[in-house]
Amino acid sequence: MKKITLLLLLVFTTAAHAQIGVKAGLTFNNDEGIFKSVNTAYQQKGKNNVGYHIGVFKEFKLAGFFVEPEILYVTYKNKYLAETNESFDVRYQRVDIPVSVGTTFAKLFKLQAGPVLSYYFKDNIDWKNVSDIKKDDFSIGLQLGAGVEFHKFHVDLRYDFPLSDRQTDFVKNQNLKFQTKNTPKLFHVSVGYEF
Repeated sequence: MKKITLLLLLVFTTAAHAQIGVKAGLTFNNDEGIFKSVNTAYQQKGKNNVGYHIGVFKEFKLAGFFVEPEILYVTYKNKYLAETNESFDVRYQRVDIPVSVGTTFAKLFKLQAGPVLSYYFKDNIDWKNVSDIKKDDFSIGLQLGAGVEFHKFHVDLRYDFPLSDRQTDFVKNQNLKFQTKNTPKLFHVSVGYEF
């Protein structure tokens, strides 16, 4: 919680001084993920969940087009069921750096697309006696979006998807090996304000 508070403080301080925009919204995870035991043949699909995102953006206008880089904190989770009927969550926390190129029409609507680099800095596994967590730290994906821009307000709907699967390996009770694998296809609904 302390890290999130510091991130929010940094986001709003930066936005106030650099004349950039802030945005926040909901993140809908469209991927259930797969949980499997390395020691046995057990494999189970998970359940997806809703998360959120918050960050800063800057829009640069160029001859009928715009370029919009962003820095976003994104969190979402999957719920899994183990062989022992214990359920647990894996909460993913990452920093996204999307750079979208788009166009505005009718001075109101916008369409955009571009690459997104994601850095996963934490996979929180709320299952007892878990250790040796190893994860894929970086992911590259694509993002497609549409939105409405009215004065300084932005409302965006985006879909982002990675170009490869992501895996997290961990150990429970010092000898049972497990892994989760997912391809996080995310819908982001956000509201932003440009200073």
